[in-house]
Amino acid sequence: MFVCQDRTYSQIAEAWMHYLGNDSISITSSGLSAGQISQYFINVMDEVGVSVDKSSTKMLYDYNPENFDAVISLCDRSMRLPDDWMLRKIFDEWIIPRIEESSLESYREVRDDIRNRVDLLLMRYTV
Repeated sequence: MFVCQDRTYSQIAEAWMHYLGNDSISITSSGLSAGQISQYFINVMDEVGVSVDKSSTKMLYDYNPENFDAVISLCDRSMRLPDDWMLRKIFDEWIIPRIEESSLESYREVRDDIRNRVDLLLMRYTV
């Protein structure tokens, strides 16, 4: 489970995991509040051949934490999740830089940062 405040970074991470991972890993994303992925993110993900324009996530509270082995929290600051989520077998918190709304390069940097973290996650936990 990838989770972020407004469902944006988690959607990017989910898209990278689907793109880079294999079908043996079940992946989903969620948010603590409603949000919509920015057209800028859609564009910068399209630049690297990864589609997020049709992806949608639910609220974290729509899921049961016991159905997940791993939870990755993504935010531009530390984000407190309910204990049931933080006590999963694998829990990690990724502090992702805040987007500079007027800078397409900022979106690219966040895209690449999340990709690098997903790469490391896959190296650590897959065979």
